[in-house]
Order: sequence, then structure tokens, then C-alpha cells
Amino acid sequence: MKNIFFLLFFLLINSAIFAQLEGGEGPNPEYMLEQDETNTNLPLPSEILVVYNANVENAETATSYYQQIRNIPSINICPLTDLPLSVNYGSEGGAYLVNFNDDGSNYLAEDGEVIVSWVPPPGITGKAHWLYYKDYIETPIKNYMEENNLTDIIRYIVLIKGLPYRLIPSADYSRKGASVCALLSLMNQPFERDILTLYNTYYDNPNYYNPYLKVDYPPTMNYRFKTQHFVNAGGWYLNYLVSRLDGDTYADVIELIDRISVTDKSGQKKWILDDKPSDNNPNVMKYSTMPLAAARLSALGFNYRYDNLIANVTSDNDEVIGYSSHGYYAFWDSSYIWSQLQFNYTNGAIFNSWESKNAMSYGKWHTNHGHLSDFILMGGSGGGGNVNEPLTHGIFREGDSYPAYAMGYSVVDAIYQGIQYIAWQNDVIGDPLQTIAWGKQSLTSDLNWSGTNLVTGEIDISDLKTLTVANNSVINLRHQGFITGEGKLVLGQNVTFNLYSWQKGLFLSYDSDNPRLVWGAHPTLGSSANYRVYRKFGIAGSWELIATTSAKEYKDLQMQFSVIGDEADNLFYKVIAFSELPGTYESNIVACTGNKAPKKIKANQNLNSPVEYSLEQNYPNPFNPTTQINYSIKEGGLVQLKIYDILGKEIVTLVNANKEAGNYFVSFDASELPSGVYIYQLTTPGFIQARKMILTK
Repeated sequence: MKNIFFLLFFLLINSAIFAQLEGGEGPNPEYMLEQDETNTNLPLPSEILVVYNANVENAETATSYYQQIRNIPSINICPLTDLPLSVNYGSEGGAYLVNFNDDGSNYLAEDGEVIVSWVPPPGITGKAHWLYYKDYIETPIKNYMEENNLTDIIRYIVLIKGLPYRLIPSADYSRKGASVCALLSLMNQPFERDILTLYNTYYDNPNYYNPYLKVDYPPTMNYRFKTQHFVNAGGWYLNYLVSRLDGDTYADVIELIDRISVTDKSGQKKWILDDKPSDNNPNVMKYSTMPLAAARLSALGFNYRYDNLIANVTSDNDEVIGYSSHGYYAFWDSSYIWSQLQFNYTNGAIFNSWESKNAMSYGKWHTNHGHLSDFILMGGSGGGGNVNEPLTHGIFREGDSYPAYAMGYSVVDAIYQGIQYIAWQNDVIGDPLQTIAWGKQSLTSDLNWSGTNLVTGEIDISDLKTLTVANNSVINLRHQGFITGEGKLVLGQNVTFNLYSWQKGLFLSYDSDNPRLVWGAHPTLGSSANYRVYRKFGIAGSWELIATTSAKEYKDLQMQFSVIGDEADNLFYKVIAFSELPGTYESNIVACTGNKAPKKIKANQNLNSPVEYSLEQNYPNPFNPTTQINYSIKEGGLVQLKIYDILGKEIVTLVNANKEAGNYFVSFDASELPSGVYIYQLTTPGFIQARKMILTK
């Protein structure tokens, strides 16, 4: 009875503290140093260090799978081979690697995921757990980076399930406990500054503010993370953004990796912001950052649902890209994420809850709170949590993180932009390459787009790189969205551009030998618009009207592309929109290197090599859910390309049209089909060939 009374008293006091300290306003701006822009591109696989427990077979399997999916170089895979179960640090006590909560209860975690120090009979003393972290986690990682010349290359560190993720205790709210992610983010400080100097310091100190907090709003994408750049008033550099791929089981981790590799980039899914009832707590509107998230998502034009009514939000008709609530402190049962929420989470969906210890366990043990691992189990793709009691000031702010993620920052960059204190209790699940919009960036490899894609910044197609957009795709251009560059844009058929500006509405496609212009409907004239297409040949040439059309594309059969090299652009196009109303509207100009096309050469003919009949293996294969099929025909005629299931039943006809000799490609979207083996067959008057493809979901 006494124990029950103590538990109830603890929960009451804890809830009171929680309510009093809810700090949506964040650190005092007086102590926040202004940070310079980095103008850094999205991270490359070569800039990510992956760390795993080499003594755990399942951890090695998960690491290999992530490496394969993301093309991480082998040299960037760091195995930790020595993680002893216990170490004696003398007067500082002993450090133990355990699968137990700090009250001794088994919570089904795997492979020793908690570092705890104690001296029996029970009583916790010294910093043995911090010493264990320094000796067996930080130092081996630091040495590996130095030995392999990675120190100046790595920007992000990804920890795979099986490594310790928290240090306990933190009962007095000083830095006696911490998350491994948080501590590693400060590794390799200038002048060899030692992380151990932070032990037992109080987290809420101006010298410990996160210099990456609130760094970019409205989002410009000019502050992508860069090591040795973001520094706070105490001189501490946020040197790495550290995240983990984790879940209750290794099977959960594999499924998580599958989801983050094919995130939804439509920008159309819904953000759920389930705030506490304002009539129950008059201060909640001041402290919660969910109203801030709602205001910013609204200003940026995203789909969201904000609710501060008494009833908890448990379902929605739309697919969900982000979820936040007060969980246990809004009178939820601790199992609410998997027992009550009925949302359909799309790939890329992230999580936050204003709960004290929502990342305390990865093994279905609960401390009266919902857990981040529950969200992963139910189809989520990442988020943030707290490995020990952070007080409300320490919970990451969705008001800063959610808009950044929605606009194209990686999930890891976005969450760190909402973390208030460094080296504290914050835990991040996510992949540094995981984004849900195409923000400002330069392409470093060829890309294939399909379906609906949101473009929020300028996409620069670097020289010799190609961006291919599949048939029937939709490109939503918003904010500063545009596609440009020295490389090639290859547009399929029936690609729709939704524009915010007519001055960024015209695109040049390299899908054949002839320049093909594609544009979106004029933002204000809409369907009533007609279009005049103009061409200028040579820099000193004059603009010539070559077509008037109501369509939204035009192929110039009088011109053909030159072989791309160092020649200056000499062929220019623009489109003028007009309607019955007064006024005309001139588009942006697109340019290329070209010459007049010989009349005897057909538009789709390959000029560089003879064309033979062929049906190539689809790429990628296996695929989920889209793939591309390339084929060539030697002589013109009726061409059919069909998909069959393994039993020979026809599923869909991709091509059924007369084609001239040439090389072609077509995209196949299998979103509505189950996983399995399928057959695709090309039939022409002089050629028949079939191949297998594998759909994996």
C-alpha cells in the first residue's frame, strides 16, 4: 500500500513539474549566437559513418542492408568489437551494460542497450557510465575515423540497433544521464575538449544551448548541417548529427529501412497536431509548440490538423506524414500508439510526443508513456524522443522541426533544429538521407522521379547528370521550386507541372533528338490560356514565332540537339501566355546547344549508333513501386509492351502504338499490385522477347 501511495505521489508531482516547465518559447535569444549560412548540399553516402555492434549477428545484418540500400562506402562502416558487459572504474564505481530499466525490471531489450553505473548495495555513484561511453564508444569511433581519413569528411553518424543508446541515471536533472546520440554529436571538439567535463553540469545553461536550434525559418535550405560550423556561446561545436536506426526488434529495423528508402515526396499528406485541451490548462497555449507548428505549416501551404479539444484525435481520412501529442500527459493509456491510434502513416512519417521518457525502451516495456519504438512498429519512419527525464524544456520542438522537414530538410537536420540543449536526453531515429520534399540542392547522381513530387527549392541538374521524370507524373512547384542546370531533364509523356510563377514555368526535355518544350498552366489564366512559342537561333538572332497552341508542350522538329560538350548555348526558347483578357505573360527562357535538323532524319532516330531490337532488364529490380523499362526497335511498326503475372494473366498494357525505329523507355507503377514475380513482354512485327521483374513491398 505504501508503494502504491508513493507511486501516485510521484506521478502527481512529476505531472505538476511537467506542466510548470513546459517551455515552448525556447532559450533566451540573448544567449543564442547568430549562425552563418552553410549553403551545403544534401549529404552524400560518403559523408555518413555507420556504427554497429560487431558481436551481434542481427546488428551486422541490419547494417549491411542499410549500406546496400543507401550505397554507403564500405570504409564508412565502423564495427565496435569490444563492448564489455561490465568494467570496474574504482572510486567512480562500476559500469554495466544491461537489458534492464534502472529499477531492475526486465523490458525485453536486446544486446545490452543501456549503460548504468552503481555500487551495491543499491546506490548510484560516480561517473562510471560516462567513462564506459568514452572508452568503449566514443574513442573507438574517433580512432576509426582518424585511421581511415574520415574525420574531415563525416557529417552524420548513424547507430544501428544493438549499441547502447542511453546512460543512466539523471534523477536530479543534471547531466548524470544522457543519450549516446547527444554525446556523440560533440565528438572531436577543437583543442581536444573532453566530453567528460559536462558530467554533472546542469543542462539549462546558456553555454549549453544547441547552436542549430531555430536556425532557418522560413526555410531557405541554406543551413544544411556542416561539421565544425555551428557553435554556441560556451564554445561547444555541434560537430555531428547523430541518429539511430532502431525498434523493438531487428525485423522492425529492416522494415524501417525499407520505408525510409522510398519516402512520400508529394507534400500532400497530413500533419496531426493533437494538443492538450486549453480549457484544462490555461498555460498550454503559451508553452506548447504545436500551435507554432500549425501556424507555420499553414503559412507554407501544407495539410495539417490542429486540435486542442478535450477528445483525443485517434483517426483521420488522410494519410499522415507527422504526428505529435502530449501522450500520457493528455490522459492516454501508455499503449495508445499501437492500441488506440488508427492513422495510416505514409512512408517518411515522423513522431513527437510531450512525454518524459518516450525513448526509454526499445523492447515494448513502458513507463506509463507511449514510445517512439511503438510508432516505428506501427509504420512510422522516425522521430525524436527522450531516453531519460528531460523536463519539458528538453523535448524537441515540432514548431521548428516539422516545417523544416516538410520543406525538404532531412529528417535528422529537421529534428536537430528543434532540440534545445546539447549533450542531453534527446534521441533521434532517422536516416540523414531521408527527405519528404525536393528542397534546394544540386544533383550528384542520376535520379528517377515518378508519381507526385513537391519541389520547394531550385534543383540544379549538374553537368553530365540526368533527372528522368516518368510518364503521368505530377510536379508541384512551390515557394522557390524550379528545375535547372547544365545536365539533362528527361520528361515522360503527360507530365503535369503545377506552377506558382510563370517565370519558372518552362522546361526543356531531352527525351528525343529534338528539343521538346513542356510547361505548366499559367497560374492565373489557367485553362483559358493559349500559348505562343518563340525560338531564337544564335545569340545575335531574333525571336521567331514558331507555334501557337492551347497545349502545354511543343516539340521543335526543325531543330536537333548537338552532342553535349563545351559549346555555348545557341538555341533559345520562350513561351508567351495570353487569353481573351488584355495582357500577355512571358515565361523564363530555356537554352541548349542545337542545329537545324536534316529533313531526311526522323525525329526519334538514334543518330549516334545503329538501332537493334532489344528489351533490357528493368531498373531498379527488385523494385518498389516504380521501375523503368528500356527497349529498342530496329524497324517501325506496331509496338506492344505488356505486363503479365506469373500465371500468364495480363495485368496492364504499357505500350500499344505505332513507333518508328529508335530507343525508348517507359515507367511502370505497381502501387496497386501485390509483391511477386511479373513478366513483361515486348512484341513487334520482327521481334518478341520477355523478361522477369520482381516487385517487393
